[in-house]
Amino acid sequence: MTKTLTTFGLLLVLSLFTVGVSTGLLQQAEAQRDPDSETQCRSGQVLVYHFNFRKYICTSQGGANQWVQHGIAEIVGSPEFEEEPSTERLDKADFAKSSPETTRMAEIERILEKIQAGEDISKSEERMAKRVQEFVSAEITAKQFYGDSSKDIPVVSEPTAYAARHGLTSSGTITSQDDPGMGHGDHEIAVILPPSDKMYIGKITFSASEPVQYVTIIGPLGPGEDQGQPIWELADGTKYSLVIVDNGLKSGGWYFAGNALALHTMNAEPFTATYSVAYSELEPGVYDKGTVDIGTVQSMQDPGMGHESHSIAILLPPRDIPYQGGVVSYSATENLQLVALHGPLGPGEDKGQATWTADGENVYALTLIEDVGNMGVWTTFSGNALAFHTMNPDGFTVSYALGGLH
Repeated sequence: MTKTLTTFGLLLVLSLFTVGVSTGLLQQAEAQRDPDSETQCRSGQVLVYHFNFRKYICTSQGGANQWVQHGIAEIVGSPEFEEEPSTERLDKADFAKSSPETTRMAEIERILEKIQAGEDISKSEERMAKRVQEFVSAEITAKQFYGDSSKDIPVVSEPTAYAARHGLTSSGTITSQDDPGMGHGDHEIAVILPPSDKMYIGKITFSASEPVQYVTIIGPLGPGEDQGQPIWELADGTKYSLVIVDNGLKSGGWYFAGNALALHTMNAEPFTATYSVAYSELEPGVYDKGTVDIGTVQSMQDPGMGHESHSIAILLPPRDIPYQGGVVSYSATENLQLVALHGPLGPGEDKGQATWTADGENVYALTLIEDVGNMGVWTTFSGNALAFHTMNPDGFTVSYALGGLH
């Protein structure tokens, strides 16, 4: 097969990859043939049947346990194997976790030597080289948009080191399965990005065999955080706040933020969907150019003058420099309004537009979007503050996933 990477390009990729690989990205998952036709798993892997992909897959024990926990796979055994190098169906994370680094680098160096010698490379070798190039490009993008990954990043909730995956893509055709959520047994779901303790931010486009809903979840919820917002619960009692967006479409696109991504129907007949998704998987934190936050909060009395009988939950507090936008998903105990503030206004700029002020001196123009329901996604916000709001004093609880640009 004709080689597609130049020697110089792969040399550069190899040098960057050597210093840029992180060994804690993803569980390896390598699709196999039917187990009756000489299925072989590598050392340390177990064989599972994945209900979404309707395939037998070799993966790590930890990955298998997570899939089983979320009801999307079952462990069927650990068949005999022969140690034999393979690069089929590897994605960029596999280079960080699928084998010892010396083995990975030896394989890449072997491919490099073939290119330098003018030899053709196989399809699998070409795929490996491209995946390394994609991985390095993602790391460069991460540094450009979120700063130096070698330093610790202050986070909104618990202190943690920078640990993120950026610039990722996935595409394919998937058939739905029974929704494993409690009380959702007569629904169908196709999981695109499985539940994660990090947050996914990105965009999906799809074409399905019937109208579907977009689904993301927020959590898992901690003790006392389940206060009546829509919930998706697993058999083990793990609860997430649920966000469903129903546009009644067989094809379309959606910006998302949350701990998982899926397509969904409220009937028991399986559907098929072809999708493409571009996303990042991030730890909550305040990065050089953005805030990633996820949580469940209780509203408070609105401190705005004339708004004392209202309730508000502030996500991004007022400041002089506008937030540049982003995406926020929400799931609440009642119907909300979305709020953005603009300002403070200068002398003479208050000319009859809706305003908000807490002290009578710093006056902001008020954007208030009504009729957004108790769950959804806001993808068009910008301004000097961001909040959820109701016009009653009783208070509300809202779970949210926020990917905001500074």
